[in-house]
Amino acid sequence: MPKSRTSRLRALAVLVAVTATTTFASGLPAHADSSVDGSITRSEVLNRAQSWVDAHVPYNQSGHWGGYREDCSGYVSMAWHLSTSLVTQTLPSVSTKESYSSLKPGDIMDYTADHTFLFAGWTNKANGDFTYYAESNPNDPTHGPTHANINSSSIEGWPTSNYDAYRYQNIVDDPVTPTGTVWDRTRSASGGWDAHATEIDDNSAVTAVASATLPDGTVHVLTIVPGSGVWDRVRSASGAWAGAATKIDSNGGITAVSAAALPDGTLHVQTLVPGAGVWDRTRSASGSWSSSSQIDSNGNITALASSGLKDGTLHVQSLVPGSGIWDRTRSSSGSWSSSTKIDDNGDISAIASAALSDGSLHVDAVVPGSGVWDRTRSSAGTWAGAATQIDANGDVASVSASALPDGSLHVDAVVPGSGVWDRTPSSAGAWWSGGVCFFYAGGGVGRPPQLRRSVVDRDEHRQQR
Repeated sequence: MPKSRTSRLRALAVLVAVTATTTFASGLPAHADSSVDGSITRSEVLNRAQSWVDAHVPYNQSGHWGGYREDCSGYVSMAWHLSTSLVTQTLPSVSTKESYSSLKPGDIMDYTADHTFLFAGWTNKANGDFTYYAESNPNDPTHGPTHANINSSSIEGWPTSNYDAYRYQNIVDDPVTPTGTVWDRTRSASGGWDAHATEIDDNSAVTAVASATLPDGTVHVLTIVPGSGVWDRVRSASGAWAGAATKIDSNGGITAVSAAALPDGTLHVQTLVPGAGVWDRTRSASGSWSSSSQIDSNGNITALASSGLKDGTLHVQSLVPGSGIWDRTRSSSGSWSSSTKIDDNGDISAIASAALSDGSLHVDAVVPGSGVWDRTRSSAGTWAGAATQIDANGDVASVSASALPDGSLHVDAVVPGSGVWDRTPSSAGAWWSGGVCFFYAGGGVGRPPQLRRSVVDRDEHRQQR
């Protein structure tokens, strides 16, 4: 990964635990509903498009669903939240023409004489690969995200050259994700935290981080650099960090990443491509990376977490705003299951998970204004009927979780303006009433509201913005 020293820390402090598997990356937040004919974010356009796919809305030019005509242009009108169903000839009246190369999620391809479809996002822009949503004909109801290539001779049954790209005049990009460098702070086996953190990647363009520890004691830290892809940096079992990171995925549209190590020495890295879903890439025990495979086609997922259990199974959790958390399992033999909803709270904004040595799995969720909630899957495979609130601080923005070999669990939360806080349950299972702040990011008092915690680090150089 290219290195830059233009900034020490421009966003939230980030911890990479070096003793256990962890994820520390928050997805895009859920966005408020738009108003009719008003400003609308790209993510909301895709959420609205997916709603017809989920409802299996049929194609019917004479029918209406939710007030919109059930055909290709009525579908686009619904996704854009227009006040009426336009037709292919009139959609350009509320749009601006763009080049194919400028297409972004939520834009459309419109053949004004006959057909239109909604662009969902590039999966490999260099190759021309993308996904889209469409309402096509009576034999092919609302579908997507569907794979296509911009260089193909035809798309949706019409010559590609007949389409023009258009952008809705009221569409807006989603909020820019904060960026920063990556720091590592170590907690010894005896429980003492290092006095200072070590900067392990000074690329100030990093937007998300995940990490996992392999059975041989090496640590892999995965970072996202928008426009560049996903990079892997390794810490050896002896504690030495590699001088440079290795690019393992060149898709510049990835927005979230999670990682999990399995007992057989393999490493699984999951990536999120808006509009295209979740992809899994594997590093073998011998160190070779596979190509990525799509394991979830839901284009509305905004955040990921994953954990490997001691029985060799892999659990990947996906957050769908307005719907909740879904869990998908890969068996020890390598087959993926369908997703199971494990939490129906549609307000969750960030997730993390950790697998304990006893075979149980903990999934932690951030609910803005409410705090952090923990839901457990027993070693027998049963999910708890309700989540337990483990942190009542409603200002928590993101969360990570790590399980140690001794069976303890650490849940770390970012409080903007306060830093990173560590919470762990006692040996009896009761959660601490407070926690320890091991990374102070500046901009506020050391004791955030609602919690009694001791600030142990206020190193000022980490407050630079």
